[in-house]
Amino acid sequence: MRKRKQQRTFLILAAVVALALASYLPQWLRAPAQPRVNAGVAQLTLHFIDVGQGDCTLIQAGGQSMLIDGGERGSEELVTNYLKAQNVERLDYVVATHPHSDHIGGLAYGVLEAFPVGTIIAPRLSQTHMPTTQTYERFLQCVAQCKQEGAQAVFARAGDTYELGPARFQLLGPLQEDGRNYNNDSVALRLSLGEVGVLMTGDAEQPAEKRMLAEWGEALRAQLMKAGHHGSKTSSTEQFLRAVQPESVVISCGLYNTYGHPSPEVLARCKALGISVCRTDIDGTLVFASDGTTIWRVTE
Repeated sequence: MRKRKQQRTFLILAAVVALALASYLPQWLRAPAQPRVNAGVAQLTLHFIDVGQGDCTLIQAGGQSMLIDGGERGSEELVTNYLKAQNVERLDYVVATHPHSDHIGGLAYGVLEAFPVGTIIAPRLSQTHMPTTQTYERFLQCVAQCKQEGAQAVFARAGDTYELGPARFQLLGPLQEDGRNYNNDSVALRLSLGEVGVLMTGDAEQPAEKRMLAEWGEALRAQLMKAGHHGSKTSSTEQFLRAVQPESVVISCGLYNTYGHPSPEVLARCKALGISVCRTDIDGTLVFASDGTTIWRVTE
């Protein structure tokens, strides 16, 4: 009898330990859920894919698809499988916001090779400011291969607009090359469908936000915004948040990351302004949908 009690106690403890360990697994090791979207209502869907400490967003509208960044190297299989599960056969647009590996690693090491690509958009970098990392060089090689297969590769030019099915997006940055900090070279864009706006700013920090505020002002307003630089305190300043006036902010960051993302300062700013915060490190992959009048979060 005593032996059976000990065995039962051991099994219970083992189960508790297993659950605890599972909760500590890096998010990129977990398979993202595949939310069901009511295609009859939604004309636009946004998938903030949980790639751990990095960025990767799939946007779909009218049968067309755009991918903004691809996470760190090692995320390529997860991202590719997720896109295929969403019936993506072609990427009409790929936006590489800036050269840091947690944004272009997955693109360089598999995603760009997995799908036909229409247009690749990336920031223009001067020769003296050009990265020499292996990941960036691999990314450039993939872009060259995509061009040979018929893709266009263009430098981001603030003010340019593109069509994505019934939606459209306008590039808002970078407005100038930073020359020191690649985060401030990030491609920023505002996606719009009817009355709904979504703002994506890559890793843009305060200097880039300040330039966008001066250039675009009220045109930055959007119901949904992805926080710059994974919720770092150097981004999503109070002045910028007040200009955008988002109802919700999405923060893409890794579970228990070593950078302290998201920062308590950004969370406090959002709370003070009444902005709802969603986080991939806590919630996993986040999906939003819009009919052009409202935007809502898709849940299982």
